[in-house]
Amino acid sequence: MKKVLVIGGSVIDIFAYPKDKLILGDSNPGYLKRSLGGVARNIAENLARLDVDTTLFTVLGKDEGRRWIMKSAQEAKLKLSATTVEQTPSYLSILNEENDHVVSMALMDEIETLSIEDVKKRHNIFLRSDLIVLDTNLSQETLIYIAKTYQNKEIYIDAISCQKADKIKAIYPYVHTLKMNLLEANHLAQANNKLSDQDLGKYFITQGVGEVYITKGAKGSFYVAKDSFKEMKNRTVNIKNTAGAGDAYLAGVIYAKVCDLDPLIYGTRAALITLQDEKAVSEEMCQEKIKVKIK
Repeated sequence: MKKVLVIGGSVIDIFAYPKDKLILGDSNPGYLKRSLGGVARNIAENLARLDVDTTLFTVLGKDEGRRWIMKSAQEAKLKLSATTVEQTPSYLSILNEENDHVVSMALMDEIETLSIEDVKKRHNIFLRSDLIVLDTNLSQETLIYIAKTYQNKEIYIDAISCQKADKIKAIYPYVHTLKMNLLEANHLAQANNKLSDQDLGKYFITQGVGEVYITKGAKGSFYVAKDSFKEMKNRTVNIKNTAGAGDAYLAGVIYAKVCDLDPLIYGTRAALITLQDEKAVSEEMCQEKIKVKIK
């Protein structure tokens, strides 16, 4: 089986839930839940739970978060390589009464300290990997260095957010697979929601990207390559938390690629498993579960 290397953020997630209808600009009674997150870490743990040989290269602080993340990686059989910073990055998400994301604050600056020199020290790990997955929490300099140095590898990128996605523009021709949501795709293409799904995806192909997966929330997702377009509708599930669903989607796509399965189907299944869990990575994620047909 192919080996996957995921590079990017590991984060302590804090989710704030209201007890009743969320009222913006007011003090809302509610409760907090803490769990592990970070786009790269979420993708990597999902892949490890799906029995894909996966290594996570990330940044960890000198704190409880480091111990928590290391213990979780060990339990999921996820290989871990980390540089050390003062504090493990954190992410605060406020949800509404329907458990949907409203707004978040991301304290991710420490992740940008992962440098080209740190990458060079792990050259052998990169060489042993078949797929390299990057999140855009990394500095643009590090992203460009990895993309150009390891362009013979299959490079997958998760856009993460509109602001961070701008870093991708400099490396479009090196990207094998780009995963975005509809908002990020429209931002990067400066499309203002004026393009069809197919034309929106094709914009990135004209920029040199190999293939594109764009998620549309409850409306499903679609795939675009040079001569291909395919879409997938979502099934309605009991949503407990939307955080991590996009990360699971990309993990499902990669799992399908490694196992020669349909990436749209398995990306969707992985996202649906995650949506039904309060954590950003569901402990239910496994090969047996993801192979169950969507009804």
